[in-house]
Amino acid sequence: YDLMNEPHDMGATSWATIAQAAVNAIRQVDSGHTILVPGDCWSGAWTWASCNSGLILSDPAGNLVYEAHQYFDRDGSGTYANSYDTDGATATTGADRLKPFANWLAANGLRGYIGEFGAPNSDPRWQTVLDNFLGAMAGYHLMGTAWSGGPWWGSTYPLRLDPVNGADEPSVTTIVARLR
Repeated sequence: YDLMNEPHDMGATSWATIAQAAVNAIRQVDSGHTILVPGDCWSGAWTWASCNSGLILSDPAGNLVYEAHQYFDRDGSGTYANSYDTDGATATTGADRLKPFANWLAANGLRGYIGEFGAPNSDPRWQTVLDNFLGAMAGYHLMGTAWSGGPWWGSTYPLRLDPVNGADEPSVTTIVARLR
């Protein structure tokens, strides 16, 4: 189960209350399956400590996994409306933004998951950011899911992962190299 996608503007106390009520309701009918718990503030890994410090829920099954998302553009939205340089990105932007979430998980003995991440295919420097982010995820023992809109979003969508003219997009190559 995933409680919802990217809650935002909820306030830490109200989201924690709502999420706990959802966990309780799920456990009334399903005592074992994993429940993914996203955080407020669009589930941003980089804002996790400030937005979700009190989001420590109780689960009788002990099977909660906290879900964060992380993109590398200046506002963390994943729209990548600006260039690498304009966004002030560095090779460690992604890894640095992952730390608040990973540190919160470790401090509280909790499990986590990165439910969305992605980098544009248009500038190879973004691939370095992505590769360093994936390395940091591995170091923190976090699994994740890359976001991609697919062909429906059009051939210029910056986070596209489906093949174009039979060739893998750069982000696919970066991700696959980390899997080996």
